[in-house]
Amino acid sequence: MTNYISQAEAEELCETMLRLYLGRNTPAPDRIDIDGFVRGYLKCRILYETFAEDDPDKIGFAGDGKTPLQIKKDGKTISAVFPFQTIVLERFLLTPEESMHRRFTLAHEAGHVIAMRLNPDSAACFHHAHDLEREYTLPELRERYSISEWQANTIAASLLMPVPVMRKALKKFNGGKRLPVYGETVFHPREKVILQKMAASLGVSFTALVIRLRGLGMLNHHSLCDYIEQELHFGGDTS
Repeated sequence: MTNYISQAEAEELCETMLRLYLGRNTPAPDRIDIDGFVRGYLKCRILYETFAEDDPDKIGFAGDGKTPLQIKKDGKTISAVFPFQTIVLERFLLTPEESMHRRFTLAHEAGHVIAMRLNPDSAACFHHAHDLEREYTLPELRERYSISEWQANTIAASLLMPVPVMRKALKKFNGGKRLPVYGETVFHPREKVILQKMAASLGVSFTALVIRLRGLGMLNHHSLCDYIEQELHFGGDTS
């Protein structure tokens, strides 16, 4: 039986591991040092290679000591097997503009390492970038949206944006108040500025932050009709 963990379990496991890594009485930091956590607490080796997989979306890999990864070495494609607790990231993620992408990919692969500890029979896992302009086959979509990928993403969010860190950020940037959202996805420009500042401080993408805030109940939902009529001044009483 595959040992998947729930979101609640992921939250508790990650928050406790981070507290043990940082020190039980250490205040919540402004940003999680995910590299330090992966190396220092999970005892993982982090490598950067040029991937040569058929699927160009593959940008992260958690080794299991059995599954090969196709990489470029000295202009040649070779098949390399990396031991368990080795995380391999695509080399382009080292560029400054990919910093947030790299942090999430590293946290995602750390999620697979944690999952493999819970279920030793788990296979090595890839992290895929999602290309909005590419047409995916059904098997490719199943791989990208599998339970194991959802689980790794859930762990990644819990590692990069644990509840104490999120509460601290919300207090710093919005006085501790929930951020208003209209409908499900529309934010006033003033809240977008706050969200951008929070995302930069946490070292995550705008989208990842919004998903996390929604999941933690840190958004205050309002009617989209009110936003359109009261903020944008469209519609309303036309008599």
